[in-house]
Amino acid sequence: MPDPIKIRATVKGDEGEVRVLLPHPMESGQRRDAASQLIPAHYITSVIVSLNGKPVIEGALGTAVSANPLFAFQLAGVKAGDRLGVAWVDNKGQRGSAEGSFTAG
Repeated sequence: MPDPIKIRATVKGDEGEVRVLLPHPMESGQRRDAASQLIPAHYITSVIVSLNGKPVIEGALGTAVSANPLFAFQLAGVKAGDRLGVAWVDNKGQRGSAEGSFTAG
């Protein structure tokens, strides 16, 4: 089972700041292991961020993203207690998701 997604969401006024850490190996398929064998590609292909159950960000990722990617962004019109959801799917069909809520910052 992969490590859990880590979410930090704070709000000041009506603007929220979000940081999301997605634990994932993000292998491009171009690196080699100690025995010179190619490491198979294994990377996140899509991420969806939702606010109170409604998608607000949808993104496509590829092989050029580092392992355990960290995303940071701001959302307007949020308040403490609003729910934030993050979900991802990778090229092998594996999925991850987590929920958190905005706290006063």
